[in-house]
Amino acid sequence: MSEAESDPILHGEVQQASLLGYTAGFVATLALLGAALLLTEFRLMPPLYLLGSISGLALIALLCQTFLSFGLDITRHNIWKSVSLVLTIPLFILTIGLTVWMFQQLSLNTMIPGTNIMPGMTMQPTMLQ
Repeated sequence: MSEAESDPILHGEVQQASLLGYTAGFVATLALLGAALLLTEFRLMPPLYLLGSISGLALIALLCQTFLSFGLDITRHNIWKSVSLVLTIPLFILTIGLTVWMFQQLSLNTMIPGTNIMPGMTMQPTMLQ
């Protein structure tokens, strides 16, 4: 049985971290996701462009966290962590895309025709109206 390190501060990944990197990663991610929130809230673009813009902002935020907060790069020390991140991104995009498609199809196949709950859309009158 091997002996564990007694001081976690001596670990290579911990020594690689910096307060400036964590702070810059947090601020950049907060700004990018705040911009995505504002784009969504005020609907400044058509839906397809809005989806592309939000996806782009999320990808840039992920890269900011990766390089600034986690300090991942293509050096020999971090190569397998970087490879696993690169291979995870398509799975993430596929999962989000399939979820959006599923809910779109669910709405088309289960909602009463003519009823929309989007702002500015009219609903058919019900028996209560």
